[in-house]
Amino acid sequence: MKNTDIVIIGAGIAGLTASIYLKRANANFILLEGNDAGGQLNKLKEVENYPGFKKVSGKEIADSILAQTKELGIDILKASVQSILKEPEGFKVVSDVDNFVTKAVIIATGFARESTSIKGEKEYLGRGVSYCATCDGSFFKGDDVVVYGNNDVALEEALYLANIVNKLTLVNPDEKLSGDSKLVDNITKAKNATIISGHKIVEVNGDMFGVSDIKLDDGRSIECHGVFPYVGKKSIGEFLSNLKPEMNNNFIVTNEEMETNIPGLFAIGDVRDKGLRQLVTASSDGAIAALASNRFVKSH
Repeated sequence: MKNTDIVIIGAGIAGLTASIYLKRANANFILLEGNDAGGQLNKLKEVENYPGFKKVSGKEIADSILAQTKELGIDILKASVQSILKEPEGFKVVSDVDNFVTKAVIIATGFARESTSIKGEKEYLGRGVSYCATCDGSFFKGDDVVVYGNNDVALEEALYLANIVNKLTLVNPDEKLSGDSKLVDNITKAKNATIISGHKIVEVNGDMFGVSDIKLDDGRSIECHGVFPYVGKKSIGEFLSNLKPEMNNNFIVTNEEMETNIPGLFAIGDVRDKGLRQLVTASSDGAIAALASNRFVKSH
């Protein structure tokens, strides 16, 4: 059992930024990461909208930030969080390596999705398969792409892509579209959008250059260069089931200080309910949460 003031769960760009700001404030904190430090940054082949860089890989950004944290003396503890329990003086974070008693927790796990069981999905991740239209949509300008899913996130991403690509195909695994009525209406009216309902994607095909087409469960093939799956659910709810923070569409609701409806519990990055999920907004979330959580700890 270890005691600390703040626990950051997740070492993507949001969590790493929070750790840098907390370190500079001489705060007492622990940074946990269950997978590879850098998170989704490591999977981004090219980034063209990050300030200061015309074109850079996500891995380069991650390596640069990790070098900075190392120089500051920030340690990243390899640990997979299993649950968070409310304690009289704060929280107990239970992981596979140790338990941590803390006054505040910053959730920076990103928007993790369950496997969609599509053959070829993992093989072509970063080479045509993407989980973020606002991040990677510009790479498919003038191309044909497929969005797979039937929820508000899928519809929002499909509408965003419809303004960029040549042809958009929305594959809906259910018999009819559900979600926000305005989103459904807008995607139905999009001139370059085709909606296929009641079918599932079973395979993503391609070659050394990337995705070439997808195969449906009825045997049809649809030519495309990009595939955006949004049928999974994020796994964040598993270790937050004891706390039950306010959620919206599987995202954690926070105020401007990144604090949830549970005092001392903060959420940043892609896991947070917000309008824009980009590297710069994730980093901004981390800076704000670091200062806010530190003020919370000092006031309690």
